[in-house]
Amino acid sequence: MPSATSPSPQPSTLPPPCTFDFLPPLHHLLSRLLLPPLNPGDQATPAANPLAPSNQPLEPKDVARETARIKQMIQNARLAVAELPDIDRTIEEQKAEIRELEERISRQREVLKEVAGAGQKIEE
Repeated sequence: MPSATSPSPQPSTLPPPCTFDFLPPLHHLLSRLLLPPLNPGDQATPAANPLAPSNQPLEPKDVARETARIKQMIQNARLAVAELPDIDRTIEEQKAEIRELEERISRQREVLKEVAGAGQKIEE
């Protein structure tokens, strides 16, 4: 718990939002699993961009290979969250700090009221 004399923590740099954006690729992968399989005579239309997500049905045997990128994205998100400051603090510790800060704000408001009252007396 920080005391009234401890310096305030420095603002942390949050990871970019794309770090946590793994739901669209996961949705796309699951939708490919639900597509009906191609008939042997059907030709798969190649994508113009080979790096673009495919819209072809996904065979169950290919799921592990296709999920590797999504697993890596989830792992990166976990690591980013683990590096956030105070992530290891308990709820009780956070509540105690909130109570301290609320008390500090209350004391500061009282001092401001006293200063404002003294300023009004001087104006009179």
